[in-house]
Amino acid sequence: MDTVRDPLLVLDCAFNVATASRSFLRDFDVTSENVVGHSVYEILGGHFNVVGLAKLIENALTEHTISESFDINSLFPRIGHRSFIVGVSEVFFSQNSDKAILLSFHDVTQRRLIEKEKADLLVNTQKLLEEKRVLLLEMRHRIFNSLQIIANILMMKTRATASEETRKHLEDAYARVMSVATIQRHIDDAARTETVKLAPYFTTICDGLAHSMIDDEWRVSIRCQFDDASAASSEAVSLGLILTELVINSLKYAFPTNRRDAEVVVKYETSGANWRLMVSDNGVGRPHDGAGSCDGLGSTLVKALANQVKAQIETVSSEHGLTVAITHATFTPRPA
Repeated sequence: MDTVRDPLLVLDCAFNVATASRSFLRDFDVTSENVVGHSVYEILGGHFNVVGLAKLIENALTEHTISESFDINSLFPRIGHRSFIVGVSEVFFSQNSDKAILLSFHDVTQRRLIEKEKADLLVNTQKLLEEKRVLLLEMRHRIFNSLQIIANILMMKTRATASEETRKHLEDAYARVMSVATIQRHIDDAARTETVKLAPYFTTICDGLAHSMIDDEWRVSIRCQFDDASAASSEAVSLGLILTELVINSLKYAFPTNRRDAEVVVKYETSGANWRLMVSDNGVGRPHDGAGSCDGLGSTLVKALANQVKAQIETVSSEHGLTVAITHATFTPRPA
């Protein structure tokens, strides 16, 4: 017994301590005289006088059962608070028919402390994440309201100004603020989940832009073709902003004159982990007067957002229209 690291006790049939291992005496800081010959339920201030443990000891003697998973958490004299896993089994002696009970004590105090610290850390982390989520939602709500106020002020200034050039700049600023406000509203929904289904998300954005920028006199159709795919909410936000900017540019610059066949096509395709977002129109192509050019605010924004989602931008312009493709990695388009 003295060679075993874990503390051991041997009890006789009356549940008195017959033998205590050296490790038991050392770990519980007691002497042999304080333990041997005494009832197991009386030693160490009665800390082993526990209903569950007493039942296991009795069953080991009468029903020959074995247990290795009884927990004791107590404030022991001299050694303080300790946690032990107690094993209970019956012992047979080869020399005679006497029976005894073996109790083993495995100290798990440090393990329990670590487990408690981890559990407390998890609870605190979840609490902080929930507080952050609520704060972000509140912040987005305030941003949306602020954008609406700014848009209303811009519209009032647009109606009041007499300068055509100033009016054009104010209208452009108004359109951009409204587009960001529209995206912000959808971001609120997208940010509530870890992943966002892109088809309904993109469709809602396109419908909102069509409603706000296309009137009865100026007819342009927006046709959508989306794969059934999902993305992380942070990536979906960037894609939504890119889509908004590209569609706005097409609606603003592709059709300087009214045409019955005017169309903007928005397509999102996937291939494994790769994807491509494409906005094309059948308009006049890239303008040559600087409006909507690659040096404009909109294109600068698209470049920054594409960099965020690790995508490349490809632009093809001709007299038959303009196509802008945002491609992630090695996407290979499906054959037409």
